[in-house]
Amino acid sequence: MNTSARFQANHSEPFPLRLPAPHAQPRRNSIAGVAINDDAIGDFNVELRALSAQAPMVDADQVVSLIRWLQTLPTETAVATINLRMARVESLRRMLHDPNWEVSTEFAARIRQLLGYINRFDDLIPDELPLIGHLDDALLVELTWIEFAGEVQDYRDFCRFRSENHIRGDAGEQRAAWESDCLAQANDLLLRQEIRVRGYARPAAMQRVFRVC
Repeated sequence: MNTSARFQANHSEPFPLRLPAPHAQPRRNSIAGVAINDDAIGDFNVELRALSAQAPMVDADQVVSLIRWLQTLPTETAVATINLRMARVESLRRMLHDPNWEVSTEFAARIRQLLGYINRFDDLIPDELPLIGHLDDALLVELTWIEFAGEVQDYRDFCRFRSENHIRGDAGEQRAAWESDCLAQANDLLLRQEIRVRGYARPAAMQRVFRVC
């Protein structure tokens, strides 16, 4: 599967946002009064590749197609499609500023770069436009999320554990408690699987002698 197809293959999302396949000869660069110029697309792609080297390049025609597609959706669905990606951004923001969760310097820099684009007003699509104003922000999140998803999943699980168990201590102690819980759960799962496999492998004892006539 090529890179572009892989980024479009996620069918598990309740509100999918898939980059359209590029045309051999892109034609459109404006829709509904929104002009997608080459400089803006170039800047977007620079941000995209800086955040994820695996992300596909985007052209103006694809952005126009996405705008047109978003405008065909029921308003509630279109809003939910954008808001789902923006909620991911808030998870990153909380993680970055949580004193009890440490990330590497490189990872923190990547988060700040994404947040820097999200906070811009002079980005690919003006933020003040109804419905479509944050489509480019949502697309940037979608196409680079592979770089953030694992850490965010761990952070959300840490927050759940911290809330349910009311753990105390400094950042290191809280992180250690969560990691110990994860290891305990993993060991329990492995033990259950081993018992299940042994149970299937063991032949059942014959309860009654019978004769075939």
